[in-house]
Amino acid sequence: MEFIKERLGKWIQAAIIIVIGILCIVAGVKFGGNAWENAMVADDVVNAISLTLGITMIVVGSLSLILAFLTIALTKGKGFAAVALPGAGMLAVGVSLVVVKYAFTLISLLIAVVPYTLIAVGAVIFLDACFSLVRAIKAKKVSAVLVSVIASFVVAAGAIVIGALCVGDDPVIKANVQLIVFGVIVTLVGALQLLATFVKMPDTVVVVEKK
Repeated sequence: MEFIKERLGKWIQAAIIIVIGILCIVAGVKFGGNAWENAMVADDVVNAISLTLGITMIVVGSLSLILAFLTIALTKGKGFAAVALPGAGMLAVGVSLVVVKYAFTLISLLIAVVPYTLIAVGAVIFLDACFSLVRAIKAKKVSAVLVSVIASFVVAAGAIVIGALCVGDDPVIKANVQLIVFGVIVTLVGALQLLATFVKMPDTVVVVEKK
Protein backbone atom coordinates (compact mmCIF):
# COMPACT_ATOMS: atom_id res chain seq x y z
CA MET A 1 0.00 0.00 0.00
CA GLU A 2 2.97 2.29 0.52
CA PHE A 3 3.73 1.86 -3.18
CA ILE A 4 0.20 3.02 -4.07
CA LYS A 5 0.27 5.89 -1.60
CA GLU A 6 3.52 7.26 -2.99
CA ARG A 7 2.37 7.11 -6.61
CA LEU A 8 -1.35 7.85 -6.37
CA GLY A 9 -0.98 11.56 -7.14
CA LYS A 10 1.16 10.83 -10.21
CA TRP A 11 -1.34 8.22 -11.43
CA ILE A 12 -4.16 10.75 -11.16
CA GLN A 13 -2.13 13.38 -13.03
CA ALA A 14 -1.27 10.86 -15.75
CA ALA A 15 -4.92 9.82 -16.05
CA ILE A 16 -6.01 13.45 -16.43
CA ILE A 17 -3.37 14.07 -19.11
CA ILE A 18 -4.36 10.93 -21.03
CA VAL A 19 -8.07 11.82 -20.88
CA ILE A 20 -7.35 15.31 -22.21
CA GLY A 21 -5.21 13.86 -25.00
CA ILE A 22 -7.89 11.37 -26.04
CA LEU A 23 -10.51 14.15 -26.00
CA CYS A 24 -8.38 16.26 -28.34
CA ILE A 25 -7.95 13.35 -30.76
CA VAL A 26 -11.68 12.56 -30.76
CA ALA A 27 -12.58 16.23 -31.19
CA GLY A 28 -10.11 16.58 -34.06
CA VAL A 29 -11.65 13.60 -35.85
CA LYS A 30 -15.21 14.79 -35.19
CA PHE A 31 -14.42 18.30 -36.45
CA GLY A 32 -12.78 17.05 -39.64
CA GLY A 33 -12.61 19.15 -42.78
CA ASN A 34 -14.55 22.40 -42.47
CA ALA A 35 -16.68 21.16 -39.60
CA TRP A 36 -14.78 23.29 -37.09
CA GLU A 37 -16.07 26.51 -38.60
CA ASN A 38 -19.64 25.18 -38.26
CA ALA A 39 -19.12 23.65 -34.81
CA MET A 40 -21.27 26.25 -33.09
CA VAL A 41 -24.35 24.94 -34.92
CA ALA A 42 -23.39 21.28 -34.53
CA ASP A 43 -24.85 21.10 -31.04
CA ASP A 44 -25.17 17.31 -31.09
CA VAL A 45 -21.45 16.87 -31.74
CA VAL A 46 -20.40 19.42 -29.13
CA ASN A 47 -22.79 17.96 -26.56
CA ALA A 48 -21.58 14.43 -27.28
CA ILE A 49 -17.95 15.44 -26.73
CA SER A 50 -18.85 17.33 -23.55
CA LEU A 51 -20.76 14.35 -22.18
CA THR A 52 -18.02 11.88 -23.15
CA LEU A 53 -15.30 13.94 -21.53
CA GLY A 54 -17.47 14.79 -18.52
CA ILE A 55 -18.49 11.19 -17.81
CA THR A 56 -14.90 9.97 -18.26
CA MET A 57 -13.60 12.60 -15.84
CA ILE A 58 -16.35 11.79 -13.34
CA VAL A 59 -15.45 8.08 -13.43
CA VAL A 60 -11.70 8.69 -13.16
CA GLY A 61 -12.16 11.34 -10.45
CA SER A 62 -14.51 9.11 -8.41
CA LEU A 63 -12.12 6.16 -8.65
CA SER A 64 -9.26 8.42 -7.59
CA LEU A 65 -11.20 9.56 -4.51
CA ILE A 66 -12.10 6.00 -3.58
CA LEU A 67 -8.52 4.83 -4.04
CA ALA A 68 -7.24 7.78 -2.01
CA PHE A 69 -9.66 6.97 0.83
CA LEU A 70 -8.74 3.28 0.85
CA THR A 71 -5.03 4.04 0.74
CA ILE A 72 -5.19 6.44 3.69
CA ALA A 73 -7.51 4.12 5.65
CA LEU A 74 -5.41 0.99 5.15
CA THR A 75 -2.08 2.66 5.79
CA LYS A 76 -3.47 4.77 8.67
CA GLY A 77 -1.65 7.71 7.20
CA LYS A 78 -2.37 11.40 7.03
CA GLY A 79 -2.64 13.88 4.22
CA PHE A 80 -5.91 12.68 2.69
CA ALA A 81 -6.67 16.17 1.34
CA ALA A 82 -3.40 16.40 -0.59
CA VAL A 83 -3.95 12.98 -2.17
CA ALA A 84 -7.66 13.47 -2.88
CA LEU A 85 -7.63 17.04 -4.23
CA PRO A 86 -6.64 16.15 -7.83
CA GLY A 87 -9.42 13.57 -8.00
CA ALA A 88 -11.92 15.99 -6.48
CA GLY A 89 -10.95 18.66 -8.99
CA MET A 90 -11.32 16.22 -11.85
CA LEU A 91 -14.74 15.15 -10.55
CA ALA A 92 -15.87 18.78 -10.33
CA VAL A 93 -14.77 19.55 -13.88
CA GLY A 94 -16.48 16.39 -15.12
CA VAL A 95 -19.79 17.32 -13.49
CA SER A 96 -19.59 20.86 -14.87
CA LEU A 97 -18.95 19.50 -18.39
CA VAL A 98 -22.00 17.26 -18.17
CA VAL A 99 -24.21 20.07 -16.83
CA VAL A 100 -22.97 23.09 -18.80
CA LYS A 101 -21.54 21.28 -21.88
CA TYR A 102 -18.78 23.79 -22.60
CA ALA A 103 -16.28 21.45 -24.32
CA PHE A 104 -16.33 23.63 -27.43
CA THR A 105 -15.18 26.64 -25.42
CA LEU A 106 -12.34 24.64 -23.86
CA ILE A 107 -11.23 23.28 -27.23
CA SER A 108 -11.40 26.74 -28.84
CA LEU A 109 -9.23 28.13 -26.04
CA LEU A 110 -6.83 25.24 -26.44
CA ILE A 111 -6.46 25.85 -30.18
CA ALA A 112 -5.87 29.54 -29.55
CA VAL A 113 -3.12 28.85 -26.99
CA VAL A 114 -1.31 25.81 -28.44
CA PRO A 115 0.45 27.54 -31.40
CA TYR A 116 1.97 30.25 -29.20
CA THR A 117 2.88 27.66 -26.57
CA LEU A 118 4.74 25.66 -29.20
CA ILE A 119 6.63 28.75 -30.36
CA ALA A 120 7.53 29.74 -26.78
CA VAL A 121 8.63 26.21 -25.87
CA GLY A 122 10.67 25.96 -29.07
CA ALA A 123 12.40 29.26 -28.30
CA VAL A 124 13.23 28.14 -24.74
CA ILE A 125 14.64 24.81 -25.98
CA PHE A 126 16.70 26.65 -28.62
CA LEU A 127 18.18 29.07 -26.06
CA ASP A 128 18.89 26.25 -23.64
CA ALA A 129 20.73 24.37 -26.38
CA CYS A 130 22.74 27.51 -27.20
CA PHE A 131 23.74 27.95 -23.56
CA SER A 132 24.74 24.27 -23.34
CA LEU A 133 26.84 24.61 -26.49
CA VAL A 134 28.58 27.74 -25.19
CA ARG A 135 29.40 26.04 -21.89
CA ALA A 136 30.70 22.98 -23.75
CA ILE A 137 32.90 25.13 -25.97
CA LYS A 138 34.37 26.90 -22.94
CA ALA A 139 34.99 23.53 -21.26
CA LYS A 140 36.34 22.06 -24.54
CA LYS A 141 33.83 19.20 -24.35
CA VAL A 142 31.72 19.85 -27.42
CA SER A 143 31.68 16.20 -28.47
CA ALA A 144 30.02 15.24 -25.17
CA VAL A 145 26.97 17.41 -25.78
CA LEU A 146 26.91 17.55 -29.58
CA VAL A 147 24.19 14.93 -30.06
CA SER A 148 21.87 16.41 -27.43
CA VAL A 149 22.43 19.95 -28.73
CA ILE A 150 21.63 18.91 -32.31
CA ALA A 151 18.52 17.05 -31.13
CA SER A 152 17.44 20.12 -29.15
CA PHE A 153 17.90 22.36 -32.19
CA VAL A 154 15.80 19.99 -34.31
CA VAL A 155 13.02 19.79 -31.70
CA ALA A 156 13.09 23.57 -31.20
CA ALA A 157 12.92 24.25 -34.93
CA GLY A 158 10.07 21.76 -35.33
CA ALA A 159 8.07 23.29 -32.48
CA ILE A 160 8.56 26.85 -33.78
CA VAL A 161 7.70 25.94 -37.37
CA ILE A 162 4.61 23.92 -36.40
CA GLY A 163 3.49 26.70 -34.07
CA ALA A 164 3.94 29.31 -36.81
CA LEU A 165 1.95 27.20 -39.27
CA CYS A 166 -0.94 27.04 -36.76
CA VAL A 167 -1.21 30.82 -36.30
CA GLY A 168 -3.64 33.05 -38.19
CA ASP A 169 -7.25 33.18 -39.32
CA ASP A 170 -6.50 30.68 -42.12
CA PRO A 171 -3.60 28.60 -40.76
CA VAL A 172 -1.71 26.12 -42.92
CA ILE A 173 -2.33 23.41 -40.33
CA LYS A 174 -6.09 23.31 -39.82
CA ALA A 175 -7.69 23.35 -36.39
CA ASN A 176 -8.78 19.71 -36.43
CA VAL A 177 -5.26 18.54 -37.39
CA GLN A 178 -3.83 20.70 -34.60
CA LEU A 179 -6.13 18.94 -32.15
CA ILE A 180 -5.18 15.47 -33.35
CA VAL A 181 -1.43 16.17 -33.25
CA PHE A 182 -1.68 17.87 -29.86
CA GLY A 183 -3.85 15.03 -28.55
CA VAL A 184 -1.35 12.38 -29.64
CA ILE A 185 1.52 14.28 -27.99
CA VAL A 186 -0.42 14.81 -24.75
CA THR A 187 -1.53 11.16 -24.64
CA LEU A 188 2.06 9.97 -25.11
CA VAL A 189 3.24 12.32 -22.35
CA GLY A 190 0.57 10.95 -19.99
CA ALA A 191 1.41 7.35 -20.89
CA LEU A 192 5.12 7.95 -20.32
CA GLN A 193 4.38 9.63 -16.98
CA LEU A 194 2.28 6.63 -15.98
CA LEU A 195 4.96 4.13 -17.01
CA ALA A 196 7.62 6.15 -15.19
CA THR A 197 5.88 5.44 -11.87
CA PHE A 198 6.62 1.73 -12.29
CA VAL A 199 10.28 2.21 -13.23
CA LYS A 200 12.97 2.92 -10.68
CA MET A 201 15.32 5.44 -12.22
CA PRO A 202 19.03 4.95 -11.54
CA ASP A 203 20.70 7.42 -9.23
CA THR A 204 22.53 10.25 -10.95
CA VAL A 205 26.20 10.46 -10.18
CA VAL A 206 27.82 13.87 -10.49
CA VAL A 207 31.56 13.89 -11.05
CA VAL A 208 33.40 17.08 -10.10
CA GLU A 209 36.74 17.51 -11.80
CA LYS A 210 39.35 19.20 -9.65
CA LYS A 211 41.49 21.79 -11.34
